[in-house]
Amino acid sequence: MIKLVVTDLDGTLLNDQHEVPKRFWDIASRLFRKGIKLGIATGRPHFSITENFPPIMAHVYAISDNGSFIMHDKREILSKPLPHEEIAPLVNTSRGITGTYPVLCGKDYWFLECEDKVLLEKVLIYQKNIKIVEDLTKVEEPILKMSVLDLKGADHHSFPHYTQFADRLKVALGGALWVDVTRTDANKGEAVQMLQQLTGTSPDETLVFGDFMNDYEMMKAAKYSYAMKNAYPKILEAANFVTEKDNNEEGVLDVIEALCL
Repeated sequence: MIKLVVTDLDGTLLNDQHEVPKRFWDIASRLFRKGIKLGIATGRPHFSITENFPPIMAHVYAISDNGSFIMHDKREILSKPLPHEEIAPLVNTSRGITGTYPVLCGKDYWFLECEDKVLLEKVLIYQKNIKIVEDLTKVEEPILKMSVLDLKGADHHSFPHYTQFADRLKVALGGALWVDVTRTDANKGEAVQMLQQLTGTSPDETLVFGDFMNDYEMMKAAKYSYAMKNAYPKILEAANFVTEKDNNEEGVLDVIEALCL
């Protein structure tokens, strides 16, 4: 019996227009009526979850910033900011790579150094609360995640530059154009394990969905780990199952109905 369902958003539950499927709301209500817990695990900020899921925020476990921040019913469960001394080296690395933009992701705001149109277009998909600052290395607020927008493609262009941090930080591909950096103990898999402890749920009673490398650890935290049909190849390998339909065909919802409802 499934007692906990955790899903990624972009490329997973949401379609390519970043929209929540209309039949999701009925399925969520049915899950809650059966006593099944629901978590949303995303690289997006907490604001983006509250913006897109206001009717169910009192019930959902909101895992944001790749597992660096967890909220439930307006209560902060977990916060794991990056070590402050790592911010400047991370930002300066991006400054040395053409076609990239560093973004610092705080609890309430994302901090940018410029207002380039292409940067704003990409960022505003995920976070409306932004602050433009002269120098990101001078930001004093706690930073949950550092992201790099790479217009040339993150996998082969900017990601290799960040492997130098892999001995002390978690570096992951957050999407085709994004590199995400968090603490090593801040990832979606660790977050799912925390929810399992909080809710008295075992990995054998957990169902998770993901599509990209920031979902990798989550695939290892559940017996019923589903990679999306449209997932990155390494996620397809890591998951125990693969959805029959992709994110534009509501593949997540079909599996939830089949296994839980």
